[in-house]
Order: sequence, then structure tokens, then C-alpha cells
Amino acid sequence: MCNTRSSLISGKLGICLNCIRSNPQKALKLSNQLHAKTRQVFNLSTKPPQTPNGLQCGQCTNQCKMAEGQRGYCGLVENQEGMLKRYGGTPEEGVLQWYFDPLPTNCVAWWFCPGCTGTGHPKYAYKPKAETNYSNLAIFYGSCSTDCLFCQNWHYRNLAQKHKPTISAEQLASKISEKTSCICFFGGDPSTQMPHALKTSKAALTEASDKNRILRICWETNGQIPTTQNKPQNFH
Repeated sequence: MCNTRSSLISGKLGICLNCIRSNPQKALKLSNQLHAKTRQVFNLSTKPPQTPNGLQCGQCTNQCKMAEGQRGYCGLVENQEGMLKRYGGTPEEGVLQWYFDPLPTNCVAWWFCPGCTGTGHPKYAYKPKAETNYSNLAIFYGSCSTDCLFCQNWHYRNLAQKHKPTISAEQLASKISEKTSCICFFGGDPSTQMPHALKTSKAALTEASDKNRILRICWETNGQIPTTQNKPQNFH
């Protein structure tokens, strides 16, 4: 906007702090255009659809309203012939990747996590210090309710576009073992696939409780979870 060149200005965004402050309307317009371009690469909606009389999802705070053939912002829900079709986020099917992350790990909560510090031992941790030789079941969801331009996990969009790989909540919960002391939901974001995450958590916690194991549940989320979820219209 002002033709300033600096190593402190993003080459992709191309807007300096002074321009953002002095002309926020134009800066926002330009940044929205860039966001749209990055999402179009993955055939994702450029903004949460709000079509009058469209079918409302209610899964997250975007509250997408979709016309016939239109997809929600997350990419996992679509209006098909007057019915909402979900390609993930149900207890039967989650679009995600999972792996075991050895503890201690570098997650967001490591500095107070029982798995890294022993906080709450012996009730919440197996060891008074870092839980070496134990693992975190890391669940990387392939969808999100926001669009951070410089997301370090941007590749979640590949999963949102392809709607795979998938796994049921029961199958995912069965992956825990005596060496799994916590589950971390992240992505992307758990908010757009919350029924799957909750079902996985409940099944895993039941399994751990039956066998007198410690199991912690961690959410790395943007917080866009409705406090009271609207019932989706014409859901199947």
C-alpha cells in the first residue's frame, strides 16, 4: 500500500503495520483477497456461507448456512438435495491422521502438563517427573473453523479437500495401550469434528478406567465451540 520494503513485512501479505493502522479497511480487503486465494487452491469456501434460507450446520460458531450444493467453511459438510451430508466429524467417521508422540513432548501445554513435568503425580501422572517411555496419542484433525494465513499445520487442508483418511471413534480409541497416558486433539481444530472427538474420549476413558490406567485428555483448540449447539437442519 505504501511501497515500503522491509524484512519485517510478510512477502506474501505485503502490508506493513503502519498501513494496517492507518487504513484498516483497505488492508482488510487485501488480506481477505489473499486468504481467498489460499483456500481456493484446496476448493474450500472463501468465507463461512450465510445463504438466506440455507441449511444451517451448527457444528461450530461459524453457523454456516448452505444453499443446494454448497459446502461449509470446514469443507466437511455439504447441502445435498436439501439434506446436510457430513464427510467427517461423526462418531462413525473422523477425517484425521493419528500417531504416537513420545513423552515428554513439545505440545502447547508441556510446561504444566503432567506428562512432561509430573504435575499431579501419582493421580494424574505415572512418574514424579517427565513420563519417559510413555506416549501421547496425537490426533490431527483435517478440518478447521478458522483460516490462519501462516498456520504451521496448513496441510490439514489436504485432508479437508480429500475427506480422508478416516477412522471411527471406536477404532481410534482402541489404539491406546498401557503406555498411552494422554490423548491430544489438535489439527486443524477439533471444533468442526466435535462429536467424533467426544466419542473417542469417552470410549478411551472408559477403557482406561476399567484397567486402572491414567489417561489425560488435552484439547488444542481455537475455542470456536458453541456453548449451546444448534441442532443441524435435515441432517443425515
